[in-house]
Order: sequence, then C-alpha cells, then structure tokens
Amino acid sequence: MKNIVIVPNMTKDGAIDVSRALIDKLTEMGFALFCAEDYGNSLGDKIQVYTDFPVNADLIIVVGGDGSVLDASVLAIEADIPLIGVNLGKVGYLSEVEPDALDAFSLLLDGKYAIEEKMLISLTLLNSGRPVKAARLAVNDVVISHDGFLGIADFRVKNSSGDSVRYRADGIILSTPTGSTAYSLSAGGPIVAHDVDSILVTPVCPHSFFNRSLLFNAKDRITVVNIGSGEMNVSIDGRPFSRLGVSDECTVEVSDKKLKVLTFSQNDMFSTLFRKMRIMEDI
Repeated sequence: MKNIVIVPNMTKDGAIDVSRALIDKLTEMGFALFCAEDYGNSLGDKIQVYTDFPVNADLIIVVGGDGSVLDASVLAIEADIPLIGVNLGKVGYLSEVEPDALDAFSLLLDGKYAIEEKMLISLTLLNSGRPVKAARLAVNDVVISHDGFLGIADFRVKNSSGDSVRYRADGIILSTPTGSTAYSLSAGGPIVAHDVDSILVTPVCPHSFFNRSLLFNAKDRITVVNIGSGEMNVSIDGRPFSRLGVSDECTVEVSDKKLKVLTFSQNDMFSTLFRKMRIMEDI
C-alpha cells in the first residue's frame, strides 16, 4: 500500500487542520498522497492534485462524518479499493480513527490492518414501465417517503416469490446490515450483524396494524409498489435520487459489488456499536 487519496469534507470544522496533520504524518511515513483539485489549494504542497482519479490509488482516507464516508464510498466502489474514515462527525459509526489518534495510521507500514467487505444493494425504478437503474449503490439504505404535505403513504412490499404485505406509513427503509444501525434503527428496526447478508425493510411511523420490520434473504429481490395517491421521494444513502409515481414500483437487490473498508480494530461490530452508543448518550 503506497498511494493514498485524501478526501476532506471542507464544511466540517477543523477539516483543514486535521487533513494537514494527517498529510504531514503520512508523508513522513513515505506514502504518496493525492487529492482532487477542489481541495488542492487548501492542503499544502505535500499532496499531488489530480483531475482524474488516480488509477494506482491503494486507499481512500475520508476526513469528515458518516455522510462524507458514504459519499466517498462511490469512489471506493468504482476503483475497487478500501476506504477508512477520520471522524469529524458527532458519533462517526462508519469512521475508524478519531482526529486525536492519527498515529494509528503507522499500522499501515506494518500491515497491521484488515479489509472488511460490506454488502451493497442496488435500486431499479420502474416508472411508467421504463426501468431506470441507479448508478449509485446503497451502503446504508434506500428510503422511499412522501412529501410532508401529502399525508400517509401506501406501499405494497413483495418478495421474489410474490408474497406481499401492505404498509401505511410516512415512509419505508430498505437497508443493508450496515444500514441497520443507521436510519432503520432510529425508526425502530432491529440491529443486524454485518456479516449476515440480508435486506431489511422497516416502515417509518407506520399507521397500519402490521407495523413490523421484515428481514429478507440476500438472494431475494424486493419490490415496493406505490399504491397511494401521491408521488414519493426516493433517496440513496440520504441523497435524493428520483421520484416514484402513483402505481409505479422499484426493486432492490444485493449487488455483486462490495464496499471495502480498512480497519485497525480487533473489535466486532457490536463492540463498536455499543462504544459509539455510549458516546452518543454523553452528547
């Protein structure tokens, strides 16, 4: 591992200072560093600025919060290289390293790290009979929800066998195991171990008698049909994607691609989750 791309979120307080400190440490260790031209003027002369993502990159380091990691995952998946986050968010469940622990990156020199692979889900909309496949894969979730003024939404959720259930709710979350500790958890969904490949469906503020989450096999293709009277918003990992019209449907399924995440920690996902939850309770 030699060539590292730095992706800072400049809207975060301290992003420039932390990024420069990180660049200084990695340069001293002998790594070649790169960043997009959008950031080059802010990060000093120890980092090479690129227009096109470097084909020889070995690792992406994200300086920001969980949203920053999710956005940078698009680059990591496309380049098929791992990423790791330096946490500038409140909790940073997806980030490995705290800003005051940058010395952890010395473990890269000794090969004392592991590469974990995260399951991803793909989304295809069928609007007026025309399939539109999203270019972005979901690390956490796909969310379908109504506009604030439209009232309750109606969904029918079907699996590959045609079995179905109806939800009346403000929205519905289709999440990966990684995403089970994100929005789905806030909506009352269960925590799914990250090595249990599956698709989790959780309603948001359900108004129907059946208000439970459903956990589907990773081999299943899940279809959501808009059986309500208004259009729905569709987002991927918290970023707007499209609209789902009345009587239109979308499908989610497990992607063949994986997100590679570099980790220095020997803790399992539950140890990390409980540690981050304790941090959150102290906020």
